[in-house]
Formats: sequence, structure tokens, C-alpha cells
Amino acid sequence: MPPVRFRSLFLGVGFFAAAVIIFTSSVPSRPSSISTETPTVTESSPLSDKLSSAVSTLRFSWRTSSHKPPEQQNSTNGDASWYSDWTWLNPFSSSITLDEDRAVLPPLRERPPIYTYYDTDGEKDVKTKETDQKLLWTWKKAWWAHGFRPVVLNRDDAMNNPMYQQLQMENLERGLEFEFVRWLAWGHMGTGLLASWHCFPMGMYDDPLLSFLRRGQYQSLIRFENFGAGLFAGEKNDINEAIKDALHDAKLKTSKSVLDIIRPEKFRIEDPTTIAHYDSATITAKYKVLAEKLVSSPNEGRMALIDLINSHLHMVWQSTFTDGIAVLKPLPKHTTAITAPCWHLANLLAQCPKSINPASCPPNNPKCAPCMTSRTVVRTPESFRNSSNLFTIAAVPHPYTITSLRNQSDTITVAHIRRHTDRDPWLMAATKEILGGGRGGPSRVVHLKEAIASDFGISRGLWMAAENVPKFVTKGEDKWITSTKQEHAVVSLPEEWLENLEWHFGFAIPREKIRHGEAEPPIPGPERQPKTPPGIPEEVRKSYDPDPPSEDELKMEKDLLEKARKILKSKDSKPSKIKDVAEAWSLADAEAWKFVRAWRARSVMERLKWEEEEQGFGDGEGRKGRWW
Repeated sequence: MPPVRFRSLFLGVGFFAAAVIIFTSSVPSRPSSISTETPTVTESSPLSDKLSSAVSTLRFSWRTSSHKPPEQQNSTNGDASWYSDWTWLNPFSSSITLDEDRAVLPPLRERPPIYTYYDTDGEKDVKTKETDQKLLWTWKKAWWAHGFRPVVLNRDDAMNNPMYQQLQMENLERGLEFEFVRWLAWGHMGTGLLASWHCFPMGMYDDPLLSFLRRGQYQSLIRFENFGAGLFAGEKNDINEAIKDALHDAKLKTSKSVLDIIRPEKFRIEDPTTIAHYDSATITAKYKVLAEKLVSSPNEGRMALIDLINSHLHMVWQSTFTDGIAVLKPLPKHTTAITAPCWHLANLLAQCPKSINPASCPPNNPKCAPCMTSRTVVRTPESFRNSSNLFTIAAVPHPYTITSLRNQSDTITVAHIRRHTDRDPWLMAATKEILGGGRGGPSRVVHLKEAIASDFGISRGLWMAAENVPKFVTKGEDKWITSTKQEHAVVSLPEEWLENLEWHFGFAIPREKIRHGEAEPPIPGPERQPKTPPGIPEEVRKSYDPDPPSEDELKMEKDLLEKARKILKSKDSKPSKIKDVAEAWSLADAEAWKFVRAWRARSVMERLKWEEEEQGFGDGEGRKGRWW
């Protein structure tokens, strides 16, 4: 009888031979000459088909490039660069791009256009135009955050439609002529949505109705129940055909609305479950205080309307995430400097927004839970939690940054990294709860990419490179806040940063805590402050729970974070060498950082490119917009 080691060898050889037989097609017994006969199809077992498919899929997703792919248009923003491709779930982007600094991102999602019409011909005073402009920007931010491409049209767009001349010859009543001009402008631009600029999305990003509208494919003209002319959807041929029929209809001169002329069978009627229309009838019926304000002081009333709409958008977002906001804080002992700005941003998002009627609900959801009755909770978990009811804010540090913070020193050497530093510490800690402790870095970074950029995760998180998150100041001073002072501190985050983030969320982020009549607990003086140290109580504290950072430790973290920012931007050979060594030692951490940096940079680039394309049509708020 052969020894055990030989039996194992024979067993392995036998298994390999069986695999070769399964995956190999049958071989003819002798060479055949070229023949016109139909070739014989080799039959294969279902198991063979499944295994072959699995192996083929695996080989495709992990393949590497033979040549460096060409640089794509608009694929850089600052220090970040990216390559958009379907192979974005490959663990390491460099195997696709053959470039260590270029991340692979999923292809950019196509945004279907949503049009609105703003009449620039009417005589309006400066104050009215400014108020209209702010409402239009509120409309744009809301639809942009829900995955659409907002465009404001005017009469110039309608004049480019060949049927505009025929409309002018009809000499219609002003209100009816205005509706036709809207449709002509829409017909000229083509397939998409036509909305009133008082019409807003009031639902989750992945709501079925909004997801359907984002597909941009409409079998017929669509209008919405009880919306009147508030919202339509359709394709270009159907739009222009409906206009043509209406201009030749016998009821043209006697009708007061386009809907009275277009035949009902041309429309498919949908229920606007997650869309709100703030028309005059709705405001009069549901928001009487606002209606009175619009009559007594129109401009102040319109500003109050903007605040009301913004509060409803913010409240819908809060109600979507019933488990609150999670500020991801892996390795919490020395990462307070990284997560502190995110923590304060989360607290701003958890505030109840300003409103003329704080207890009101959106028109499409009269039974909502107002912000005053249900507060959003802010948590700081150490590990990512993949929940549909939890919004995650995360700042992902570069491997060098996390190494210097954990060692409380910027004197990092190659020998120290190799001998005393764990591989991929941030990613291991961030994914431990959902993946356990047995997986390696490549598997974990793929799951993190899915959590960030998948259809499910895109609206449930805000991910940023830690070095790109701005620091905050308190009361105008450059001072970090200790954990014992955070609750009562007055914090200021950069205005430009908050304005950019509003396009991600779709509503105005509060700049400070807003009171709605609730009692404010008194701030105790020094003699009445608790004598016990901050942090977890000793009776429930575990041995592995970190101590809260002191003021000196927080200051050291801030200094190290500032130095890390400079080193990552430095072109000198010595700092670059240490940075490269840290990346090579923690490949998965480095890949996560590069992916997040490029992901955020591309989202900003997409919006700036859109604003640039709309620039030639006048001035907007802060930038030029197409409609002014």
C-alpha cells in the first residue's frame, strides 16, 4: 500500500484530470479535412456549463490590461484622476489603468433632462427676479440630487420650434399662449420631463416612480393626477405631434388650457406619489399662513415659500433614514481630528430646518412625522453598517495619514512601517462588522466600493478623502473642540464646502441650530460640571474601549493631519517615498482612499461641467446659469 503522501498526490492528479475532462470539448479521433457538412455540436452537462460560466465571469472581472487605456475627457479634478469603466469592481484600479494614481470608477449615470419654463419677457422688479432666481435654484438642487439634469427654458427655445410661427398667427389668449410656448420649447429640446418650477421630488432617490422617470423611456405622453400643467413626461415625437394636433383643433380659440385641447387618450395618467406641487390652489388649501403672507407681502411670501419647500425636502430626507446618521469612525483612539468635521456636519443635517410652518407636511404626504416630533440621531460606529435606514458619512484617510495618527508622530520610516504597522488597518476595522475578521484586503475593498457607488449605496452615504475634508473653527478661532465641549460649541464649517454638499443632498443645509420653541437646557458652570471623566462609564467600559482624547492629543492630531496633507501634495522625493511605501504596505487602504477621492471629485466635476454648459445664457446664483 503506497504511503499517505502518495495517496494524496494521486488524489490531486485524479481531480485535476477530471476537471480537464469536464472543461475540455471532445477531440476528434483523426484530423478532418475542410468539409461543407454541418459541424457536430459537442454536448455538455449542466454542471459543465455552470462551472464554465463561473470561471469565465471570474476571469473577466479580475483581468488586467495589456495596454494603458487612453485618458478620457473630463477625467481629472485637482489631484484626482479616474477612468470610467465597467471593471470598476476589480480590487485594484492599477491593474486596469496601469497607473497607480488613477482610480477606476463606474460609468457615469446618464441624467434624463427635466425642463421648466421661466418667462423672462414680463416686467418684474429686481426683488421679484432675485426671489424667482432663488426658487429656481432650489428647484434645480432638488432634481439634481435625485438624478435628473434640470434645464430652464425661455421663449428663445420655443422660437426654434418650427410650429412657433403658426402659434403667433393664431392670436390666442395670453394664458393659453403661454402654455403653448412652454410646450413648443419642450418640443424643441426633446425627450424628457416638463415641470413647473413649483414642482419638487419628495421621496427617496430609489423610489419606484422617480426610478421610472430617470430611465428616460416613455411609451406615451404622461401626465399626473390632479397636477394640471404641473408635470409631464414624453418623447420628442409624441410631444410635437400633440402640439400639431392641438394647433389644428377646432376648440383652439375657445379653450383655456392645452389639456382641454389635446385628446385624453394621448396621455397615460400616473399617481404622483413622491412628487409635490406647490401651486396656488395647494398653498391656499394646505398652508393658510403662507397664503396670507403671499397676499400681504408677495416677495416675503415667496421667500417663505422657499423656506417651506426646503424644510419639506429636508424632512423627507430625515424620515428616510429612521436609524439616523452614522459618522464612520474606525480606529477611534486617534481619529477624532478626521471625523470631527463630519460629526458636526451630521448634527447640522439632524437639525429641524427653518420654516414658516414647522409642523407642516409636504402636499403629497399629509400624514408625515414633522421634524419637531422625531429627531434624527447621530452615531459614531467603528464599523460600516449596510442598512437602508442609516445614512453614512465617512472620511477615508490615506495610509500615511492613518499611520502617523496611530503612531502620534510624523517621523515614519520604512523599517517602522514594515515591522510595526498592520496592513490595511482602516479598511479592516471599517468592514469588520459586515465581513468578519477572516477576509483579506482585496475582498474588503470590493465590498466598500459597492457600498459607495452601487445603485443601492449612492444615495445612502457621503464618502470623502479625509485630507480633503475642511477643518472647522469655533467662534472665529482656529481651535479644536474637546469631547466635553462639543455639545455647546458654536461650530462654523466653510460656506463653500456646505454649498457644494447641498447639491448632493438636494436641500439647504442649516448653518446653525434652529430653535422652534423647545426648551434649552442650561449650561452648567465650572462648579456644577460633572466630576467624572468624559467617555464611557467605568462600570460598563470594556478593556478595549479607548479613552477620550485630551486637548493636547486633539491638538497633536490636528497638527499631524495638516502635515499629512502637505506630504501628500509634496513633489519632493523623500516625502513621496514614505507615502509610496505606506501605499504599498496597505494596498487595500490605498485603493479605498483613491476610489473615494476620485468618486467625490467626479461628482463635483460633473456638476461644474453642467454649469459651464449652461453658462452662456446669463447670470445665476454665484455662477452663470442658462436661464438669465
